[in-house]
Amino acid sequence: MLKAFAEEICTFLQGIPGVKSTEIIGSLAKGNSDKYSDIDIEVDVSGMDNGQFLIELPKLLVEKYDIVYCDYAPSLAPHKYIVSFAADIPNPFGFVDISCVATPHCTTVTKQELQGLNHLYDHTFKLFAINLKHYLRDLDCYEDIVSMYKRICSDDAEERDEAYMLEATYTWLMENADDKQEKHLLKFEEFV
Repeated sequence: MLKAFAEEICTFLQGIPGVKSTEIIGSLAKGNSDKYSDIDIEVDVSGMDNGQFLIELPKLLVEKYDIVYCDYAPSLAPHKYIVSFAADIPNPFGFVDISCVATPHCTTVTKQELQGLNHLYDHTFKLFAINLKHYLRDLDCYEDIVSMYKRICSDDAEERDEAYMLEATYTWLMENADDKQEKHLLKFEEFV
């Protein structure tokens, strides 16, 4: 299911003017994906400003897909430009990370600019999906969960365990969700 969806996205992206190539990368490309895997795609827009292309990409995606959330990765800019989005598919962990690359690599879009484009709800939704995935895989993600929890809850994180903070974040997301986001959040319950 995820591989087919990734291939569909690549085909869509190939039809956008300026896109030189697309490639599925990460666990789907390596063949070691599991039920918690996301989709990683690299888009080559050589000859264009890949940072500016990144900013425009969500507007293009929403024309084709029923987007649940969309979030930039400002901490990686300007050295790497990534946007994440979740579409209404059965697996809530199957969000899509699109890396926009170009030769030469442009660094015109700053970390601060991308931070200004992000929304607290969408960013928290993405972090929740990532942190829950790592927690279910039994990876060390305590500090990441604390950081996520402190964005929307009190500063008592040091007194809380991972499960409590994940549940509190889930509750906050549900309380602030629209119908589409609530439907997507409920899908996590099938995996926990």
